[in-house]
Amino acid sequence: MRWLNRLSQRGTNMNKTISATAILAIILWGITALARLTPAQDNTLADNRKSGLTLDDASLQKMLDGLGFEPKKLSKGFLIAVKKEGWTYNIQFVISADRSRLGMNANLGSIEKAEDVTAGQWMNILIATREVDPSAFYFDKDQKKLYLHRVLDNRAIIPAYVREQVDNFCANMKNTSDAWKFTK
Repeated sequence: MRWLNRLSQRGTNMNKTISATAILAIILWGITALARLTPAQDNTLADNRKSGLTLDDASLQKMLDGLGFEPKKLSKGFLIAVKKEGWTYNIQFVISADRSRLGMNANLGSIEKAEDVTAGQWMNILIATREVDPSAFYFDKDQKKLYLHRVLDNRAIIPAYVREQVDNFCANMKNTSDAWKFTK
């Protein structure tokens, strides 16, 4: 407080003095204003991780079993077969290494020589990608296969949500089948 008294005794160039109370009020106002600009820390992700609301392989398998899918264990994740409307959809579920994402993959077929696929065929795949959002097509050049892929946030996953995502993913495959029918 002594420095505030000295400051008020010295005055300013305008020959006015500011009281210690006024300076303190300005400082407190400034701190309050800055505190409002500082975003609160979002602990939602950490809280969800601690609460066990993310899936691991065991809980994913249990959920898929509960949905009636009969998951088969793979080296990475699980494979389910969904039979509907005369189609059999094979979908791989994989949890990311950090458990933050749940991926869905569908092998749409082989492409022995990618360079033999016409520009028009690749263009149709690009156009179809717009129709399947949030899914996306990708070509694995090492395996020479075309895939459809969808990523889900692995937080608070419930069976109804997984069922909805599987149904949407199957619809994505069926509705775009003309675009990728050139695969083997």
